[in-house]
Amino acid sequence: MTHNDPGNGNGTDPTACLTVKPAHARALADHGPGWAIMWDDRNSQPVIVRPARGDDGTLLEICGYEDMFGLGGDCDTCGDAHTCDTCRPGGQPDFETIAGHMSDILGDTYFSRADIAACMPLTLPYTRALRAYGYERRSQGSRRPDSSSTRIYDAYGQEYRSPEGHRMEVSIPLTAPDPGHADAPSLIIRWISLGRIAPGGTYPRTYLRADTPAADVAELIAAHVALHPPAPAAPDPATGGPESAATPAPA
Repeated sequence: MTHNDPGNGNGTDPTACLTVKPAHARALADHGPGWAIMWDDRNSQPVIVRPARGDDGTLLEICGYEDMFGLGGDCDTCGDAHTCDTCRPGGQPDFETIAGHMSDILGDTYFSRADIAACMPLTLPYTRALRAYGYERRSQGSRRPDSSSTRIYDAYGQEYRSPEGHRMEVSIPLTAPDPGHADAPSLIIRWISLGRIAPGGTYPRTYLRADTPAADVAELIAAHVALHPPAPAAPDPATGGPESAATPAPA
């Protein structure tokens, strides 16, 4: 399996040949919980590995076992259980459909490949520090502008989930501090599990110095989650909504 180099200048779609086959989806199902399927650029193929292999951005994460059966959304018959005859024809998951969804994710995500490869190493200290508390990284992060101050900064956000399912995002500034401005870029924690309860319908935030040690960030997150139970049915960030003009959450 090969794919075109995004920098080859030949006008072809660089993701056209990025494909996950049904056998790859079946292999992930056979491995079970705690495994993920990722794209290995060096060998131009999917691989089944532990999620931690994607922590540094060397491999491009497609999907974890825990999410693979729900990639097509909820079933009209059995909701999110994915256990009916439509979901599992012949008593087996529809691996062809699952592989198709995985290929779509891969094609969409590959356009962010350079940012993921460059920025995931920056999240690695936080990932390791939070893993000591049982927190796991949720997918790979994303790069976007952050307008939490009077200037707009580039930032990279990585979401984490506690063992109980509490979700939060650590947003790392990618812009170096400017001595001429007092509003230096901050490291921001968005408390997703608390819901959009901050002004403007945003997630509450805690602002920290960008050079705050990762161990201190992890300790703060663990202590905060212990004191602040999540709101019921916290909305998923994928549903959209404003993310600006929020106030810090109590730490």
